[in-house]
Amino acid sequence: MTTTALLEVNMARRKQSELGDIATRDRILNSARKYFLEYGFQAAPLRKIAMDAGFTSGALYGYFNSKEALFYAITDPIAESLMKKLNEIREEMNEIPDKDRLKRMGSAYYHHIPEIVEILLSDRDAVKLIVTGSRGTKYEAFVETIASRNTANIENAAKKSKEDDIEGIKEETLAILMEEYIATLFRLVTSDRDKETIINCMEMMGRVYETGITNLMKKEQ
Repeated sequence: MTTTALLEVNMARRKQSELGDIATRDRILNSARKYFLEYGFQAAPLRKIAMDAGFTSGALYGYFNSKEALFYAITDPIAESLMKKLNEIREEMNEIPDKDRLKRMGSAYYHHIPEIVEILLSDRDAVKLIVTGSRGTKYEAFVETIASRNTANIENAAKKSKEDDIEGIKEETLAILMEEYIATLFRLVTSDRDKETIINCMEMMGRVYETGITNLMKKEQ
């Protein structure tokens, strides 16, 4: 066999091995999804996940070194994509002049609602795991984390507003409102509602929240 032919054979074997590893990894992840969705992270039996995928627990560790790693392989992509988009939106809002930011930040957000919903709908199961099955993982306070970011953005915009009739709002009150809005978004995504319905609901609710929060910030005359 020539050197060139030998190289081609080795490359083919490596490719076949890589494809086999991908197929095996996908099989494990499919089983993990099923059990994580049924039991949540903490109660999901790793032994049953391995058996369902056709492996022993020891063999599973050859692909994922911990139960957390297995959970994050499912949930990290959607969470990271969402946070990347939210960071882009925050940067866009920060480019609005200080005196106008409170009035215009809502419009900047509404423009991106379809993109946010598209990201979340790309893996509804992963969103459900983050919202309802992530106790004991880094995502168990995910809703609160996003709400806290939004609260800080609104408070900062209010402080820099040049409107004489605007004052602060209790941080606890604003945080609760933001948590409810984000939680509603996730509930809609994990339901059977279609994309357009979710987008319309989120924009409508966003405008209601925006009006309510603005009114709460108004100084009594």
